[in-house]
Amino acid sequence: MSLAEIIPGTLYGASGWLRADSRPISWIPPGLPGYLPVTAYALRDGAEWMVVDTGLPVHWSQIEAALARTVEGATRRRMVNTRREQDCMANLAALVRRFGIAEVPYVGVLNPVEMTDVLEGDEAHARIEAMAPVRAIRIEVGQVLEVGRLRLEPLRVQLRLLATNWFFEHATGTLFTSESFGFLTRATPDAPLVRAPDEAPIEAAGIARMLSAKFDWLIGIDPAPILADLDAIFAAHRVERICPCYGCVIEGAEAVAEALARMKDAIALLAARPKPAWTFPLFAKETA
Repeated sequence: MSLAEIIPGTLYGASGWLRADSRPISWIPPGLPGYLPVTAYALRDGAEWMVVDTGLPVHWSQIEAALARTVEGATRRRMVNTRREQDCMANLAALVRRFGIAEVPYVGVLNPVEMTDVLEGDEAHARIEAMAPVRAIRIEVGQVLEVGRLRLEPLRVQLRLLATNWFFEHATGTLFTSESFGFLTRATPDAPLVRAPDEAPIEAAGIARMLSAKFDWLIGIDPAPILADLDAIFAAHRVERICPCYGCVIEGAEAVAEALARMKDAIALLAARPKPAWTFPLFAKETA
């Protein structure tokens, strides 16, 4: 089931599935059961088509076949990435060649403490255009991308890695959260991508385990700013579904509220752990 029609005619998920316990993957915690979907989403309205994230190269044949079923008749074809890392953009060149994507809007700034805004923007622009014959277009946080009647807005959030933005589509209430909220697996790879409202409750301990593999910076922190930011984002947006780049889609306002509550519980669990003692190689001999 590589294609999920999440909103008929409007929102689709093209997924490949990773067996979570098959081999070491740095961003999957050991012992995670079942299969983890990794998804490229397609938004469609009239002649406009926008892909959000790319999926993984190992799944390209499935993603290509699935997206081909969503693009017929689209004359304006674009894509955005929630995160400028390979699990969200490695298929960029293949998508451009196969589907004639002409533009890739991207969001700056990443982190003004690390580097100036100008240099970061130049790097992002050059990286995208080096990967494929495509026009990279810089947009800002809060600037809305119109996809027909759909309105896709980038959000800067605190629950993220550096090169990350979430996107909110206003007409459908869809929140694309990159790797955040990517914690739901399936027992088999032919199971539905979308979590049904009557499925088993979401557990904070499972979320905490998933977060600990990639969001280990949450361990031992003061969680108040992160939790307040999450509250502000969900209070300001009518979120009807959460679409992470990996993990199942969380569908419906009640399920979203449940996922948010358990996410906050999971962050509190990680924050309550002792902060790890980091050892830097440069000083290893002096401290040994």
